[in-house]
Amino acid sequence: MSLLDGNNENVFDIELFYKFKKIGTGKKLLVIEDEKAKKLMAEEKGKDIEKLVTKWRFLSWKEQNEVMAIASQAINPQTGEKQFNFLMYRDAIIKRCLRGWDITVNEQPVPVTPEAIDQLPGPVVMSLYQKFETIIDYTEDEVGN
Repeated sequence: MSLLDGNNENVFDIELFYKFKKIGTGKKLLVIEDEKAKKLMAEEKGKDIEKLVTKWRFLSWKEQNEVMAIASQAINPQTGEKQFNFLMYRDAIIKRCLRGWDITVNEQPVPVTPEAIDQLPGPVVMSLYQKFETIIDYTEDEVGN
């Protein structure tokens, strides 16, 4: 495999387990740790646990630079200097790297679009982003330390 084979083809899955808990007349979304969810599902206690499967990819160098430029557009009004906006950075990463999911509405697949991502519950997006960051971060074993 060449480094220039194309980043769009190099996707990996990130799974997220969740359930809804009734609270009064409403419901609360609970994101569940992977190992705990798998254990509960195996024991029949997790029959109400659902799984979201998402597909992600790494950024190319060009895309990484674009994301950094987007996140550095804000100007500090007191100093006039550019400042880094982590919220814009995180949003740009998610919207460029999240490439697919198994979400359906009325049995129809929902395409991954910036608008659809914006409609997801915050805890779901935050959990997916944290998992993505963990995957792209190098461990000591991987760098040979």
